[in-house]
Amino acid sequence: MKRWLATAALSLALVIPAQAADCGNMGEWLGSACSHLGKIADEGSWDAYVTGYTWHDPSTWTEEKLNELNAKAWGGGIGKHIVDENGNHDMLYGFVFSDSHKDPELMLGYAKIWFWPSESIVSVGAGYTVGLTSRRDIINGIPFPYILPVVSLRVWRASVLGTFIPSLSSGLNSGNVGFVFGRYEFK
Repeated sequence: MKRWLATAALSLALVIPAQAADCGNMGEWLGSACSHLGKIADEGSWDAYVTGYTWHDPSTWTEEKLNELNAKAWGGGIGKHIVDENGNHDMLYGFVFSDSHKDPELMLGYAKIWFWPSESIVSVGAGYTVGLTSRRDIINGIPFPYILPVVSLRVWRASVLGTFIPSLSSGLNSGNVGFVFGRYEFK
């Protein structure tokens, strides 16, 4: 059942923007965003993602809780990207991985990364990502939005990316998590 849900969600994330080609009734800002996502879905090149590591800031977690948490965030996903005239990337993605409690976490999102130097075999990048995620331990698995920074080290078509999820409370055992994943561009 979980695999079916993950597959369905990933398919929807990549198909819905393509089906939303008529974005004219959404207003100027939403219509522009809808058209841009549709362009990525329709014209973008495919990507493969692999997830692998979650770092839990030891200053925000008790030793006991750190011993319970999963650092091996194994999983993967698919996505599409387009490259703008300056060599920067706009991406749609979806992946499933093992969260900090070894439960499946689903992420569907959009990312924008600016690369320096943009036309080089090796480049560094920084940007942001927005999307929806679903975790069993947060609001009973109901999808909720996120906006996070993202950094990248890119060599040819392979990238190592990372983001940081800050604590949303001042209490212990509730945040400051680093998440590392990889991306391969097929074209």
